[in-house]
Amino acid sequence: MLMGIPYFFASIALDVIKALSIAIFNRLRSCGRVPASSKYGKVARDEEELYELEHKDTIHKSRNRKERLALFLYATTGVFLIAQAITFILRPNELSLIFMSWTSIALPIADILSTDSPLTILLPVYNPDIIEKWEGKTALGEPSRWAWLPNTDDPPSGFSDWYEPERTHYSSALDPLNQTNVNGDLLSPLRGKLGDVDIRHVVIILLESTRQDVFPFKKGGYMWKKLEETWENKTIPSDVQERLASLTKTANFVTGDYNDGFDHPDTRRRGGIHAIHGTPSATYTLKSCAGTLCGISPLAVDGNHEYYSHIYQLCLPHIFKLFNNMDHASANSRINRQYTEYSWNNSFLMSVTGHFDSQYQLMEGIGYTDDELIDVEYLESDKAAFSPPNRPYVNYMGWEEEALEEYVAEAFKTARENNTRLFLTHLTSTAHYPYEIPETATYVALIPEGSGNYAYDMSMYLNAVGYVDSWVGRVLDIIEEQGAANETLVVFVGDHGVPLAETGGVSPWGIPNIGGFRVPLAFSHPNLPAVEIQESVTAMSVVPTILDLLIETGSLSPSEQHAAKDLLRNYESQSLIRSLEAPETDSEQRWQFTAVSPGGQGVSVRSMDEPRWRLVVPLIEDLEWWFSDLDNDPHEEDPIGSFGFRKLLQTVEEKHGIEAAKWAEEAAFVTRWWLKENHERWRYNPE
Repeated sequence: MLMGIPYFFASIALDVIKALSIAIFNRLRSCGRVPASSKYGKVARDEEELYELEHKDTIHKSRNRKERLALFLYATTGVFLIAQAITFILRPNELSLIFMSWTSIALPIADILSTDSPLTILLPVYNPDIIEKWEGKTALGEPSRWAWLPNTDDPPSGFSDWYEPERTHYSSALDPLNQTNVNGDLLSPLRGKLGDVDIRHVVIILLESTRQDVFPFKKGGYMWKKLEETWENKTIPSDVQERLASLTKTANFVTGDYNDGFDHPDTRRRGGIHAIHGTPSATYTLKSCAGTLCGISPLAVDGNHEYYSHIYQLCLPHIFKLFNNMDHASANSRINRQYTEYSWNNSFLMSVTGHFDSQYQLMEGIGYTDDELIDVEYLESDKAAFSPPNRPYVNYMGWEEEALEEYVAEAFKTARENNTRLFLTHLTSTAHYPYEIPETATYVALIPEGSGNYAYDMSMYLNAVGYVDSWVGRVLDIIEEQGAANETLVVFVGDHGVPLAETGGVSPWGIPNIGGFRVPLAFSHPNLPAVEIQESVTAMSVVPTILDLLIETGSLSPSEQHAAKDLLRNYESQSLIRSLEAPETDSEQRWQFTAVSPGGQGVSVRSMDEPRWRLVVPLIEDLEWWFSDLDNDPHEEDPIGSFGFRKLLQTVEEKHGIEAAKWAEEAAFVTRWWLKENHERWRYNPE
């Protein structure tokens, strides 16, 4: 309701402008005309008509009061607009002052009238050839002709580009930003160690609103220090410390990271690959899901427009369904594993609504069918396999994750009994604002009473993180109970972070702070060697890494393996089981793009080769350019912001040196090319 007030006054402002325009136009038309003749009032012809005129006069008096109020509002608005125009003419020509000078009345008008992206007027400062460098380049070309594609008039789901004439498709060979490393060596800890790893099942757990620094939570970390500030003498009480020590035990177990400042009598780890500098493809959940499950950059527009656009890569559900249609008659040539001949079953599980922002349609585009989707609508329907929980929703979206316990167990049980393979994706939800946990869980206040909303939100968030951690531990227990632990790869990845500790923001919506861009990323399997990846990597690497692991562990049939190798080469991001060493000096930097929630306001840009620097590129006029040096300002407490690109580069050069400024310029022009390419890959037409 409050958000509509500026638009109410904006409508008045538009009426004032319209009235003034009409008045001026009529005045010009009336110049030189003969004045109109006198007007005559109506005379009542009888008593009845006289009564009607008196009654109308009473109504007119009431109307006059309303008209006087309206006249006051319009007159006041007109004065503000005139003052706005005068200050607009007199103020210095600095773009930031434009937005500072807009009143709440005029700003919605500016939003309506302003459609130009700052990228359309971008001019180079240091490299005059940088515009020409990106002209005419595209990663779209004729799809590769793979012999294993079915010869059919009914293309497999996701493969329409290969069957429709004159269609183009993403090609890593044409992509000037291609980062594929499939020809690189395996990471040294993995060499000669993958032959004993069975991957019959693949599980992806998408951790809603989960920051990297709570997976696991660390004593002395940034959030710990923020909690300390709420207590007297900055000393956290022992009972609160005790809760924090056990808050993320599952994350300790999955990552093997026990260097968190707490004492741990048990330091077992599940095994696997842990990337400590993970980044999502977007800070909007639905876009992030698409980026993770399909290995793509989401569409850089606000909200879910992906569902009706062209998903330009093959998603994991598409690939596993393709595998089901291949010939598995011959045994695996490397390792005789019976399960490589089994069919795959896909499923997507969440305990909250699946109808927000057309999510259901997006999941269909990613490759899931109606009977493979479980959400709160399914749990409450007559089709549900189990009775719904007999308790209220935990929040406005649905139930807590425990509502899915029977479904997770049943999925593994069915796979075991029917000789099938499982690809299960689960999106958690409890760590989403308002961070409510079920009544059966114990809430521990991590801040003193009266600490204020900001501290209270942190306490609620961390309690929700702790609840999700215990739930994820329960999922691992279920897999163990079903006898599938040693043959299940479990991928943990955050959909986005939360800039709560840095800015007080309870979600990353419209907030470009780094707190929303650091997420957990781990590939966990009991028989995988422990590997820690230090480089900055993205969740777009999930698909190529899973395919590479299935190939290298011998967990696919020969026909599946052949197809997987071809598909793997065509993804734009790296496999995380191979070398991530920097390319040759004359190669393009390995750029990473993350759409700022809700997707069309800005793009966060980093490079694997210069991970300390970060640029936020505005896609709308009223968002600032934003540069930060994460080595010296890891939580962006003092970033450089400017509405003017040239002004930004000047300040970056003064504060961080010319190399940083040149990097920012290059990042901006790369992003301009990438944005146009992004829309073309998605075949997106805003009209």
